[in-house]
Amino acid sequence: MTPTLPPGASRRELRKAVLRMRLEMHRQELRHEILQITHPLQQVREYGQRLRKGNAPFLLTGGVLALAGLLGRKRGWRRWLRLALIVMPLLRRAQQGTRGRSPLV
Repeated sequence: MTPTLPPGASRRELRKAVLRMRLEMHRQELRHEILQITHPLQQVREYGQRLRKGNAPFLLTGGVLALAGLLGRKRGWRRWLRLALIVMPLLRRAQQGTRGRSPLV
């Protein structure tokens, strides 16, 4: 933003124009710094939106089941399997319900 000044501008008008330019430059610097600071936050938000749209609940359930099977005791994996079988339809229903809605709501 360059201020338009008449060719015979007074010193006072020139000072005002310089002050406006400084303020505009400072505003742009602040905006740039804020964008740099909030960039990681924006990336996290986008990552969360991608997870909600994709197959993340199914992958998470499968991962928990696999982890329980590898690390669990003899009877522990059955409990996790039962829990996964109960949670899987709920996750599918929730995922199908959110696809029909707008992501902004």
